[in-house]
Amino acid sequence: MTNRERPGPKVLFVDDDPQQLRMAAFEMEAYGWSVATARSPIEAIAMMAEEAVDLAVLDYDMPMMNGCALAERLKSISSDLTIVLHSGATNIPRWEMSAVDACISKDDGLTRFLPQLTELVQHRLAGDAPEVPETGSSLLEHRS
Repeated sequence: MTNRERPGPKVLFVDDDPQQLRMAAFEMEAYGWSVATARSPIEAIAMMAEEAVDLAVLDYDMPMMNGCALAERLKSISSDLTIVLHSGATNIPRWEMSAVDACISKDDGLTRFLPQLTELVQHRLAGDAPEVPETGSSLLEHRS
């Protein structure tokens, strides 16, 4: 089965940088995922109120609301939503990431983590908590 034939999760990608949005949407769609994009936290909240998604990938540093605050709002809309912070920020306090399931550094890219993100979503949809491998600051589990 090729990546384009593989049914993938419905993803909401939120970043205030239009170039990041285009690049990430292209990578995830090439992997077989259905992707919706939002350029602001407010747009993301409105989208979540209208359609269900399996995974939200959020930038941290955005105007009006950071990615962790947005994660909390999105979890209040859909408590079983898998949320990944995709950020260049390196000093985010762990306590602030209580609604975040994993974190990927923008420096490490997104493409190489797509199989792990697929597994994370599949486990969440099945109702069990997977072991997320720690790879330095690249992909960290934040929820116990």
